[in-house]
Amino acid sequence: MNIDAFAATPPEWTNTGIHAYEFCCPSCHSSSLEAVQVWINRRSPVMTENYRRKWQEFYQCHCGCVWWAWSSDRPKVKRPSDDDSSETDSPANFDDQ
Repeated sequence: MNIDAFAATPPEWTNTGIHAYEFCCPSCHSSSLEAVQVWINRRSPVMTENYRRKWQEFYQCHCGCVWWAWSSDRPKVKRPSDDDSSETDSPANFDDQ
């Protein structure tokens, strides 16, 4: 089944999600990029102390574990560019929207 990550209604598999304090599967430590399914709770953003929004991002790992973490906890990733020293937010970081 193909789930839309931005669907308004949470998929049933998110009901068993546990909070991951590191941005990876708490069971097998796989990254979010290895998830089988993803759902982002865009209906209930939380405001940070800097007045930026963050969302819960839910992941169903290939090991079967369902976990969630805050979008603001997503690690910075380095992208290939002319200047190799630049760091930017990953593509799914929605804090500025």
